[in-house]
Amino acid sequence: MPIYEYRCPACAGRFQKLVRGFGDPPGLTCPRCGNQQVQRAISRFATLKSEEARLDAMADPSTFAGLDENDPRSIARWAKRMGKELGEEAGEDWDEMVDQMLEEERSAEDAGTPPQQSNNLGWG
Repeated sequence: MPIYEYRCPACAGRFQKLVRGFGDPPGLTCPRCGNQQVQRAISRFATLKSEEARLDAMADPSTFAGLDENDPRSIARWAKRMGKELGEEAGEDWDEMVDQMLEEERSAEDAGTPPQQSNNLGWG
């Protein structure tokens, strides 16, 4: 029995329905607004990558495209992308550490002091 995802064009709501067989069940309505003209939507899916595939993806030079080493926001965006690639290996607080690094950089800029050479991520 598959679970199908549906979209309601009237209220833009999305919902899932466990159905028998492969056809839409009779009397299907949107649980938000009651509209009967719902449409089956294409569900998102995830694929698992091997450890080797993940490391290859991270080593790809295109991951550095648009990276400005003199712009802390640019580095933070890159670090967050890398954190997503690393997944659990980066640690649960990876994004929080990157945000803290950015906040420290902003505070230093506002105070007119040079940024610290070291940061919480262990870089530099």
